[in-house]
Amino acid sequence: MKTKTVRNELLKFKKEPLDGQDYETAANLIAGNQFIAAANFIDSLDTFPRDEMKIIIMNTCPKVYYEMFNSTLEFYGNENQGTWSEFAEEGLVQ
Repeated sequence: MKTKTVRNELLKFKKEPLDGQDYETAANLIAGNQFIAAANFIDSLDTFPRDEMKIIIMNTCPKVYYEMFNSTLEFYGNENQGTWSEFAEEGLVQ
């Protein structure tokens, strides 16, 4: 597995003013092969850094991503959900 490559990709964001320390923590956990701790830490973060880290990990080394999250990269919905929610459709019905 390319844990050092994943670490280096995440460390590119460590100078960011708001979330840099989060990227650094996740990178060091992954480099230390502490995948479950890294996955729990990433899942506890705000939306943007969490999704960004997952994308970086998946693009850099999918094997590390599967080891950490036991799934494919998913966001807020699945393919079976429609474009409109129930609430949006209520306004269209007359």
